Amino acid sequence: MIRFRRVTLEPLERWLAGQLLPLPGPRNRYRLRVWREVNHEFSALRDELIAYAQEALDDARRRIRKGFEDTLSPFSDPADDPAANYPTMLNRITLQGYLGETLAGLAVEHFGAFGANDWQVPAYLFRFHDQEFQHLDLINERLLMGEPHDRDAERERRPGRTGDDAIAFRIDDQGTITHVLTLEAKCLTVSNTAVIEDAYAKLSAGQRRPSGIRELITLLSDYDTPEAEQWVLRLLEFHRQGFRTVRRRDGLCYTVGNAPKRPAHRIAWLPDAAPHPAYVANRRLEAMEFQLEELEGLVDILYRGS
Repeated sequence: MIRFRRVTLEPLERWLAGQLLPLPGPRNRYRLRVWREVNHEFSALRDELIAYAQEALDDARRRIRKGFEDTLSPFSDPADDPAANYPTMLNRITLQGYLGETLAGLAVEHFGAFGANDWQVPAYLFRFHDQEFQHLDLINERLLMGEPHDRDAERERRPGRTGDDAIAFRIDDQGTITHVLTLEAKCLTVSNTAVIEDAYAKLSAGQRRPSGIRELITLLSDYDTPEAEQWVLRLLEFHRQGFRTVRRRDGLCYTVGNAPKRPAHRIAWLPDAAPHPAYVANRRLEAMEFQLEELEGLVDILYRGS
């Protein structure tokens, strides 16, 4: 599906307290931006953010339901819907991953990146998290049989999806891709230096033609709308030849449930003046850090209906 939903910018900027640290690095190749949550401003944005997060998952729900549909008898009873417990009954670590990837797309669509505000994320890649779909079958069976399911038990954790976390594009007036932005997303309750290093290293290793392009083509080919067909055509052209000239950018979205306390002058976990040494690619990179003190509560609101 082609995503269309956006949230209202004014309440979004009140909830995420603006940019705290817009520092361009040497030759403008690196910039870090930091936002910090203002908890009492969330209520004005709550419903819009829920809708935005749920739209990002709609394609995954469609894939889960594929093959089970009966046009004469739609899923009116949740007990018959194979996607009824998605993603509510998945482990919190998986849902944090979904939040991190969704925030990455939301950030570039609403706050811009590399001086441009017209980035588009046509679809998220949650449908390719096959290990969780297999896990969901097990969960659904347990619930149907009346067996207990402790969704946040450590044994219910599954590995994250491999590949690109999200991809954004800029399109010119002729509908041709001019820029591609590969986004790596991490979402943790407590900051972790090893995870930060891994994120920069993964971005650095990316090729000119991001691996997620093939997945996007596969995803969008399932839809017969004019918008989806246009995206498939431009992505095919990018995959065949366009990647040779299209400008690739890198983006890191780091969502964390705690803010730095010491030293007093430090306001971000990510490096500010230059990327982590693990990033050795010769590309422009923007890092975005979201400090959300109520991160666990936000996961419950967006994905568990709490």
